[in-house]
Amino acid sequence: MQVIKFPYIEFDSINSLPDTFELQDHHSGYDKNFKNISFEKLGNRQHTIIVHNIVDNQIKKNYPNLKFVFDANFQYKINLRHFENYNIHPKLDYQNFVCSFNGTDHVSRQLLASALNKFSYFVKDYCSKNFTHNGNEIDGHIDGYVKNTQFYNKFFDFTDEFNQQIYSFGHVRLEHDKNIYTLENQLTQSFLHIVSESIATSYYPFVTEKFLYSIVTRGLFLTYAQPDWHAHIEKYYGFKLYTKLFDYRFDSITNPVERLVELMTMISKFSKLTPHEWHDLYLLESDTVEFNYNHYFSKDYLIELKKYEN
Repeated sequence: MQVIKFPYIEFDSINSLPDTFELQDHHSGYDKNFKNISFEKLGNRQHTIIVHNIVDNQIKKNYPNLKFVFDANFQYKINLRHFENYNIHPKLDYQNFVCSFNGTDHVSRQLLASALNKFSYFVKDYCSKNFTHNGNEIDGHIDGYVKNTQFYNKFFDFTDEFNQQIYSFGHVRLEHDKNIYTLENQLTQSFLHIVSESIATSYYPFVTEKFLYSIVTRGLFLTYAQPDWHAHIEKYYGFKLYTKLFDYRFDSITNPVERLVELMTMISKFSKLTPHEWHDLYLLESDTVEFNYNHYFSKDYLIELKKYEN
């Protein structure tokens, strides 16, 4: 069966597309009306598209000519199996507030890294940014999403001093089974992992393996992703959220700039606490941490996902 991967050049020659094909990655994201640039190119053509992320009725009603088939084992193979042999992690030893790992340079990662640095949460020993760009690009990104730029600009770092630097831990793209050993100390020494999900400027949840870095090291995480991403992994994957600590109202904010600023301000109340106080708060969520850890290694999440196969 033909497998189509990003950057989806096959959609530029639609007459050569087979009736049924597998579609990998993030589909280049969805706009606020749940329209997709690649699917729009298909017009009224009939296709069966096998996907590894759940596609719900918000998208299906836009494309009645397309049959989306979710395959849980497809996602297991692509995203979810990487850490199955990683079952011993360093002891939690809080020395740092936030860790975050930013690989490719799409807009949402530029925004996240810039915001983290503006809030003084980007500590180079615990955060990565494997790309460079001009600081004034941040201004353009913000202007593209919000009208009140004079307000929102205050929460981002525009300096070339930061944006034109690479901060890396030897990131090897897609080799997650190896990268976990590179990042395990950053994860277990940080109170919170801000997961940098792919294309957080999209408007429909897309789930990869990135949050599992925290699950398998028994850590706390929040994700800068698409709207309702956290609700999505709870509903479809069965993972639990850390509701005793974090206010997830930011998760439902559709605008990506507003959602990011709300996430940053929500976690700011934890930033001045001591490592001992972070540890005390962590203990409040210890049951949830253990549930998520066992939920992954037992593959119960896969049982949950299979309920939504069609």
